[in-house]
Amino acid sequence: MNAKIVGTAGHSQATPLYLFNCAVSLTMMIGFKYIPASEPLTPLGMEVIGIFIGMLYGWLIVGDLFWPSVAGMVLLGLSDYTTVAKAFQSGFGNNTVLLLFFFFIFTNIIADAGITNYIAVWLSRRKFAQGKPYMLSFLLAFTMFVLVFMVSATAGCLIMFPIIKEVARLYGFEPGEAWPKHMIIGATYVACTGYMLLPFKSLPVVVFASYAQLSGQSINIGPYILCTIAMTVASMLIFLAVLKFVLKPDMSKITNNNIIFEEIPRLNSYQRLVFGYFIVIIVLLLWPTFAPKAWTVTKLINSIGNTGILALSVVIFAGLKMINHQGKEISMQMLCERGITWSLIFLLSAALLIAGAITDESIGVSFWLTELITPIVAGRSPLIFIFLICLIAAVMTALSNNVATAAIFVPIVYALGEVSGANSAALIICLMNACNIGLATPPASAPASLIHADTKWITGKTAIVDGVIYTVANIILILVMLYPLTGLLL
Repeated sequence: MNAKIVGTAGHSQATPLYLFNCAVSLTMMIGFKYIPASEPLTPLGMEVIGIFIGMLYGWLIVGDLFWPSVAGMVLLGLSDYTTVAKAFQSGFGNNTVLLLFFFFIFTNIIADAGITNYIAVWLSRRKFAQGKPYMLSFLLAFTMFVLVFMVSATAGCLIMFPIIKEVARLYGFEPGEAWPKHMIIGATYVACTGYMLLPFKSLPVVVFASYAQLSGQSINIGPYILCTIAMTVASMLIFLAVLKFVLKPDMSKITNNNIIFEEIPRLNSYQRLVFGYFIVIIVLLLWPTFAPKAWTVTKLINSIGNTGILALSVVIFAGLKMINHQGKEISMQMLCERGITWSLIFLLSAALLIAGAITDESIGVSFWLTELITPIVAGRSPLIFIFLICLIAAVMTALSNNVATAAIFVPIVYALGEVSGANSAALIICLMNACNIGLATPPASAPASLIHADTKWITGKTAIVDGVIYTVANIILILVMLYPLTGLLL
């Protein structure tokens, strides 16, 4: 029986500690602009840093994703950086936020038809995974890697998280239990590493374009893909090792449960229609990656974009007024009534907005970071240099955003690499991988926002602890494997 919060109407249940932390968060957002800024940091830069730190304090310490996001956006709009109206337009109108919103609605179509349950049962019944928790964990992580590789990290997570939860339910796990929450985070770590395989994804595109602009030459794609494959295989092994030897969740329900031997129910006509529709949409999302760019249909799909494809897919399906397998009409209102994690929408809108402000050259934060970091890493041995760069980049990613951090650090690392005579391409790839695994805090990446917003399944400080573990593991992998490998191949 679930415990219910009982209170008196009109009375607040906010504790003194909660109110104190709220006050600290707001004080940081408002008060930093009164601290004198040292060049090259501008007064506006100091104000932006204060708003960002205050938002981060609100997300992590206060434990609220809504009001710190809204407060930060309003205060940024009251600064000289932008207006309140433009802040909300830039935040909620960001393409990634809109993609997430329409994907939430699209996945409601899939979930309503019972497709996630069907896929979960199908995965659970693979003979090589029956009664073998680590093999099942591998299967789920590998499936998530394939999805993320094919579409995007956010889309892959949105598809796989419900499937992992459904598999957990089949085995009798409840929300908040150890295996499903560690499974979700670990699978995300593996998938995010594999996400880097294709250099036209968001983070590699930013890094490769910046490197090409700085050096006048491109990074060789073949060796890069080989290095990323090695990192992905190693990350899978690390995930399983962390699960077995560090986190040690109770997986006896998987070992002892016979639910996997049940027959897979046949899909009815409506479910087959929805499953086919799902495949069509996935093909459309993937089309630009394998079809010739000169084709008219490819140009059209590129013009529409992933967000447009998902928006149209939802509108078309709802417009057909289909009757589902339960006899209910599928309407836009029904699809929007549930399944949308609004806390994530608010969090991601604010995080992307503040990340854009931090990387704006007119504010001076990037120049300030360059002056701050250069004395720390200059003149070090190659291995120490790589370690310090990766460590600082990982910390900055946790505090801001992986793409924003990479955009700031590429010019710094390239300049230092040229001065020291190191392999600049190898350094840049190591930097990119250090920025990539941003899971410890909500703003670090879109998948991290999904993880931290899911407080029902991922309880307590699990997201932070697991995120730190995989961040440290990623830095170790970069030092012992990626840097030597890139040095040989590039």
